Amino acid sequence: MPLTVNTNSYVTETEADTYFETRIDSANWTAASTELRESALVTATLLVDDHAWIGAAVSSSQALAWPRNNAIYNDTRLGFNVTIGNTIIPSQVKEAVYEQALHLIDNEDILQGKTQTFESISVGPISISDSDSTSTIPMKSSLVLKKIRPLLNKAYASGTGASWWRAN
Repeated sequence: MPLTVNTNSYVTETEADTYFETRIDSANWTAASTELRESALVTATLLVDDHAWIGAAVSSSQALAWPRNNAIYNDTRLGFNVTIGNTIIPSQVKEAVYEQALHLIDNEDILQGKTQTFESISVGPISISDSDSTSTIPMKSSLVLKKIRPLLNKAYASGTGASWWRAN
């Protein structure tokens, strides 16, 4: 399925290109084919969309979590609550999709759960050798959660979840 805004992506490839024009370390985005960029944006939207958000979806038939009704969050930079209109996709969500898409392009096997291993890496006079070393690359970019944290349901954002239990 091709990229379709508000169906399988929050952003267009053109919007992402504009975002990456001024972002440092985005050479892999620029070098990627149009097909890869669009696939990365669709997959990134899927990953970003999978959260417990503030408010409620505007319609039960909408494909994505945003836009939302009653989406109110505290903006610590501004120092007061902000209400997001029910036709708006917040810039934080769009930026999270851009960052996640780049993360997917930078780490092509990440969805397969592969780890990165090495025996020897050399860059100029710097060399690293360690046959027992493995590192797991996280599925989501660390920038994603940072950008969307204010828009998450507080119970889920704090890690407490919304499950209730009672001691007998």
